[in-house]
Amino acid sequence: MSWKESFQQGVSNFKKNKYSEALVLFDEAISLGCDSFIVYDSRAAVHEKLGNNKAALIDAKKVVDIAPDRWQGYARSARLFHALNKDEAAIKMIDLALERIKPDDSQRLQELHTLKSQATDALKAADERRRARIAKTAYHIGKLPVEIFTEILGLVVVADHAHILKLSHVCKHWRSIAIKTPLLWQTLVVSKHRPTIKVRRWMERARTHILHLSFHHNIPEMDWPSILSELSSLSWCGLRSLAASGSLFSRLYGLLHQLSKTEAISRLEHLDISGCPGFERFLPDFEDSHLNTLKVANFTPSMGGLWSRVHRLKTMTIEAGWIEILPALTANQSLENLVLSDLVPIPMQSGGDDRAELSNLQCLKLFNIASVSSITRVIVAPNLRVLHLFNIGHSSDVLEFAHADPLRALRELRVGSCTTTASSLITLIAGAPVLETLQVSGIHGVVNDVLDFICGTHSNDQQQDVCTVLKHVDFSSCGDLLTRNAYSLVKTRLRTDQPVAIDGVQPGCRAEIESLRLDGCPLMEAEMLPWFRGKVKVFSCVYMTKKEGKQRR
Repeated sequence: MSWKESFQQGVSNFKKNKYSEALVLFDEAISLGCDSFIVYDSRAAVHEKLGNNKAALIDAKKVVDIAPDRWQGYARSARLFHALNKDEAAIKMIDLALERIKPDDSQRLQELHTLKSQATDALKAADERRRARIAKTAYHIGKLPVEIFTEILGLVVVADHAHILKLSHVCKHWRSIAIKTPLLWQTLVVSKHRPTIKVRRWMERARTHILHLSFHHNIPEMDWPSILSELSSLSWCGLRSLAASGSLFSRLYGLLHQLSKTEAISRLEHLDISGCPGFERFLPDFEDSHLNTLKVANFTPSMGGLWSRVHRLKTMTIEAGWIEILPALTANQSLENLVLSDLVPIPMQSGGDDRAELSNLQCLKLFNIASVSSITRVIVAPNLRVLHLFNIGHSSDVLEFAHADPLRALRELRVGSCTTTASSLITLIAGAPVLETLQVSGIHGVVNDVLDFICGTHSNDQQQDVCTVLKHVDFSSCGDLLTRNAYSLVKTRLRTDQPVAIDGVQPGCRAEIESLRLDGCPLMEAEMLPWFRGKVKVFSCVYMTKKEGKQRR
């Protein structure tokens, strides 16, 4: 039998879908000496039908070698490369095939263009999968210079020093960089949990350069000696912030005296100390103090000597104790924040009308003070922005400093559980044109009159709107608050109820109420609550907590 007969029988079997028999016959034709590209192309077609793509690709390459000017080998190679997900090679073969097909063979041209479009789409999809895989698995931070990565870690730690523990446990690379970067370990907070070990590790990692040192009050006294021993090598002159109980502060001072480094006290910028008997022996070391933040609990008259040495305070917090306030304020007229709580003010020995001009004071918070007028009558704070008064006896007297000098810069007023009158609050509110936040809580008999004044129900002397920028209101625990007054507050400030604009100018425009808290106000009508929730972004009206509800049962 000649190779032509074997070839023709193979073609016949191929058309009858007898691919195995056709393959035997094409093999026989080639073994009989046939070297025509048509036979190899036919055998490649059989292999392609049988799923033998690699064998088909070998025959397609043979077709290209025998007849490089014919399109058949390139076209079949393109289909096979596409089936094998080698689309770049498929596109090259398609381009070679398109160069060899006659222009009038529109069917072949269309098939190849369709195949090229499919291969191009497959390439794009593969590239997207590759990028997605890289995005999930690639370690981009590892490519950053160590200096830049260290700066990033530093920004995170500045926001919250406790984050250094989480950052150092992400992976070996992060931990290695974190441990080798002293700047990340400059804040040391010592608690009762393994305090000595923690101090030792922080000292090693910060290379003794601790900037902020804080001690919890629950550290067992038996651990103090070992803690102080570890701290003996600290670069004390670089310490800028210290928080400790009075007893531990005394022990720290003893260590500094032993090391001849008591000058570190005057270099401190932030000091938080509580219950320190015999404080007067430390006073000489506060000479020319750099303190700008001072927090003292259980203040004693012996600490009054500070005011002849400390003159740069920006923030002062005094919690509990006895204090003569005027010397403290006069010595620190750059104060910006003043917080006083649970104090017994000592009357001035001079008994004069001296006052402290605090032009920089922006925040004043007073809590649990009985004779508070002895504090407020000596304060002149024309630029006060935040005023908090809680658990104050005779708070009408507190507001006298605002009556004489209206707080025109006041933006936040919070008054709670005080003995005051509506007229005192109204006078204060009338003198605060830029007030944005108002809280009156736990006070009976004033809130309705205040709301009548704000809403314009009762005309004021100036016949003008008040609190035009008021946005946040809290009248919690005001048992006599009436629904109509709360409704009027919100209703009169809705944009739809504002005066119509004339020539682009909207006269008497008021800001809408953005948050309204009316918890513990039993006279609020339940059917009106959906209306409030629809008009105010943040609204709360809880009659009583679950705990209180259980107690009532």
